[in-house]
Amino acid sequence: MRIYVLSRQKLLLGLLFLFTVGGILAITQFTLTTPSLVRTPGTYYMANTPEKVVALTFDDGPDPIDTPDILDILKEKEVRATFFVLGKAAQSNPDLLKRLVKEGHEIGNHGFNHDYQQRHLVKEMNQTDQAVYAATGYHTYFYRPPGGFVSKTQLETTNRNGHVVALWSVDSKDWRNPGVKQIVDNVVKNVFPGSIILMHDGGYQRSQTVKSLGPIIDALRARGYRLATLSELKTLDSETK
Repeated sequence: MRIYVLSRQKLLLGLLFLFTVGGILAITQFTLTTPSLVRTPGTYYMANTPEKVVALTFDDGPDPIDTPDILDILKEKEVRATFFVLGKAAQSNPDLLKRLVKEGHEIGNHGFNHDYQQRHLVKEMNQTDQAVYAATGYHTYFYRPPGGFVSKTQLETTNRNGHVVALWSVDSKDWRNPGVKQIVDNVVKNVFPGSIILMHDGGYQRSQTVKSLGPIIDALRARGYRLATLSELKTLDSETK
């Protein structure tokens, strides 16, 4: 058996290498798991406009408990939003889809099973679109990939399928359930003209989202912001004119 003796210099170099590799891996993992920090070319994540207009968007619904509460608040505040629905939830809650359309909201496509890898991208988009059309008579236009993850190939595939990939520029981080005040702060402190705001009305228990929604709307309006659907926001985008 051989015994290897490391010098102090070699030991320090070895530790430095490990820390460097570990740091790179940590940064890579952080980037991959926080897509809200990534502005993917070719996607729609904000409008280029000086007007103080923003879009509220909700993912993972419709949910029979939390979605009605969110709709009640939006109705009371006279706000129209965009809901990225999961096909599986849409099939189970067609009446909520009908209510969304009746009250002037926009329905986006979030896939069928919330598959982060999107292994059956076109199939899931079409299944969700069919569920929305069966309930409302409308087709989906915007597609939001689960988790916000999208490769160049998936982006091209989505475009060929007649959808626009819509991400976001302000993350409420309500999916962390950090507390109502923190959710409000995450939006209000980071908002800017043309922002697309990410929130959730399904997936898990969303009572914090429900409680934060009214204060968020009030705070945005107090700062001079108007709230619109994604399609309305896109008409203001200087790059699309």
